[in-house]
Amino acid sequence: MELQDLINGALGNQAQQVVAQQLGLDQQQASEAVSLALPTLINALAKNTSTHDGAASLFNAITNKHDGSGLGNLAGLAQLGLGGEGAKILGHIFGGQQQQVESTISQNSGIGGAQIAQVLQILAPIVLNALGGQQKQQGFDVSDLAGMLTKTVATEKQQNSKANDILTQLFDKNNDGSMMDDALKMGAGILGNLFKK
Repeated sequence: MELQDLINGALGNQAQQVVAQQLGLDQQQASEAVSLALPTLINALAKNTSTHDGAASLFNAITNKHDGSGLGNLAGLAQLGLGGEGAKILGHIFGGQQQQVESTISQNSGIGGAQIAQVLQILAPIVLNALGGQQKQQGFDVSDLAGMLTKTVATEKQQNSKANDILTQLFDKNNDGSMMDDALKMGAGILGNLFKK
């Protein structure tokens, strides 16, 4: 199963339920928040893996610490995310733009920024475990990782116009239609130290 099918299928639905339960949102709010936050997380990961160090660091994380084994207990992953792991992951992924990301999703979803921050914290370890599970099933190597993430983002942009608007706002600052050149301004390669002890 492709990553795109996971996030738009059973895993995405389960993530919405966990977000609703953990944060006290109704199903519509949770659905809106997750449908905008997931593509944003995956896009940021794709940008970070545009460098060799970033791709290698993420690959190391998903084959060791986030290998997909946590997907059987999303509530547990949510607690892990809210307990500090999610904030740590987000700090590596978004760098200094984390507050801007939260604000943009908040404005587009109508959900408060503090709750969006928690949504992202919950989803961060879920996304990494989804990638880890895909790697375990498909056996792709580090060189395939960025391509897979980029493909997933491109498909999501076609299918989710609101997510596309957010990704453009956040990652295509010069409005040239290309988000890759803007990755450097966001801090591409920031994953170089992800999960290193």
